[in-house]
Amino acid sequence: MRKYELTDRKVTWKDIKELFTDKIWGMETDFATGAWRNLVRFIKLVRITFDSFAEHRMGFQCVALSYFVTLAVIPLTAFIFFVSNGLQIADKLEMLLTKVLPNNLDLVSIAIEKADNIIAAAQSGPVGIVSALLFMWTIIWLMFQTERVFNNVWGIRKIPRKTYKRFGFYIGLLLLIPFIVIIFCYGIALYSNAVSLIGLNAERLSRFVGWLLFYAVVVFTLSAAYKYIPACIVKYRYALFSALFISIVFCAFQYLYLETQMFVSRLNAVYGVIAAIPLFLIWLNYSFQIVMYGAQLTYALQHVDDYKLDEYKLLKR
Repeated sequence: MRKYELTDRKVTWKDIKELFTDKIWGMETDFATGAWRNLVRFIKLVRITFDSFAEHRMGFQCVALSYFVTLAVIPLTAFIFFVSNGLQIADKLEMLLTKVLPNNLDLVSIAIEKADNIIAAAQSGPVGIVSALLFMWTIIWLMFQTERVFNNVWGIRKIPRKTYKRFGFYIGLLLLIPFIVIIFCYGIALYSNAVSLIGLNAERLSRFVGWLLFYAVVVFTLSAAYKYIPACIVKYRYALFSALFISIVFCAFQYLYLETQMFVSRLNAVYGVIAAIPLFLIWLNYSFQIVMYGAQLTYALQHVDDYKLDEYKLLKR
């Protein structure tokens, strides 16, 4: 059978039309021009990413993750402040959080107030300790659900990891989170002071440096998540490429949400003080969708050369 060669003839409209049909998966490009191969590969990546996202119903799973984060955010804040109290930097951390999230002061104050209630209950006696541990379980459950969603991206149904290893990893990560948050907040404060110390009081430069650092943190975090959360072997170069691209979209969305605060006035008129809650849920949902599109892109990059359609699609040819 003659291979699908394009070097000895011009690209026709039929060839272009086949790019948007299922025939693209059987298209041979070994002897095609470089530009045509790149175009075919790009369209394959786009189709795998978006088709898999819809097939796995990632939108619904992102909504579920937003629900679990909403349950876990107060206990996680309580744990972070419990650790910072032990380090005697709780007041400084609270001040840094207000600087990092200046447009969400209501939400920050509510989270800190409720977190203090959990800490006070834990210090009241055995019953309070049990109650606090139950709250901590919501964080572990959030990690479990996050791993499950990442595994769904890769089509993993039975996780090969041992249960005790998974929970040991979750607990270790839980212990690291407070220090990561503290270091991140102090990093934001240090860069702000550094700009003023060298005599540059320009607000635009300060914001640019801040968003640049934020982008670097997001790239590092997402590349690590795409590489290590799925229970399979993921090549880091694909995880890094996906993180480099998707972090731009993620940071752009954060800018629109944090800087412009779209629809805040309308929501405040309807919900009043609790307007921060629906805004927080909207932010979580879209943030998770962006992150999971990056996970799907990582999958597409690793399997673009050997990706096949489902059996029922192949039979239609």
